[in-house]
Order: sequence, then C-alpha cells, then structure tokens
Amino acid sequence: MPKFINWVPTEEDDVSFFFQLAPVSSSDIVYDLGSGDGRLLIAAIEKGATKCAGIDIDPERIKVARKTVKNRGLDSQITFIESDVMDVNLSGASVIFCYLFPTASAALRPKFEKELKPGTRVVMEQFPIPGWRPAEVIENGIGRRFLLYILPAEKTADYETAIKDWVNP
Repeated sequence: MPKFINWVPTEEDDVSFFFQLAPVSSSDIVYDLGSGDGRLLIAAIEKGATKCAGIDIDPERIKVARKTVKNRGLDSQITFIESDVMDVNLSGASVIFCYLFPTASAALRPKFEKELKPGTRVVMEQFPIPGWRPAEVIENGIGRRFLLYILPAEKTADYETAIKDWVNP
C-alpha cells in the first residue's frame, strides 16, 4: 500500500488535543500511525502512558525518532516499527493516534474493526473515518479538527457505502 501522507508533523500547539480526547494512563498502550519524529509518543509518556509504539514507513523518520527517544532516555518505553501500518497488528493498542490522508481513514476502518478491542480509543487529526460517527470532535480554533472514536464505533447511516469512493475511486 502506498504512503498515506508525506510527513506533516502535528503542530506542537495541537498535541494537547489528542490528550483532551483520549487522556492516557499507565495502563494504556499508545500507538501512533505515521509517527514521524515521535512527538505524540513522547507526549504520551509525559502524560502518564508507560508503553508506546510508533509505526512509520519512512526509514529516515524512524532513525530520527529512535535517536530522539534514546537521547531522552525513553527507549525502554517507546518502540518504533518501520513498516506500512496495514502490515502491523494493532490489537495491542488501547489508544491510537493518526494524522493520515482520508484514503488511510477509509482503508484503516476494516482493519480497526477486525483488530481493535472494545474500548480502544482512536483519535484522528483532521480526517474522519468514513461510516463512523465520532464520539467527540474538537477544533483548534483555526480550522483543524480532532475526532475521537471509541470501539466499537457508532456506524453512520451511510456506513455500507461511505468508504466505497475512497477505496475504489
């Protein structure tokens, strides 16, 4: 599967929105899909999570993230996986963060439904998951949305057809 997005980091001022929607604790295992430099995972550790995994397809991003995490002494708590997110089993996550293209939201929906346990929280930056109704949406005041889904997600009336245009254009 192609890359879902070129690396566009979440703005530092926007990191807190993920945790407003999905506060983390020591019992959470946080995954960041398209983890880039690892900033969301570092913030998750600072907010109380004790185990995190970043998944990114870009070897250079993984290299930089691993170095940053090691330099901060967090390499025993944060792991990075160089892979396409579609090839990684996500069932261990209790919280998932994503900032990926809309096509990724559509492609990930069946994977989320198959692999994620009830109660898993998914926070999407900007792009909704077609066919799912978010449990909560917040905006940063300048047009960027953050959407929370809690598995099993509530289906919208167009659930059956919502992803068709994204996965079969």
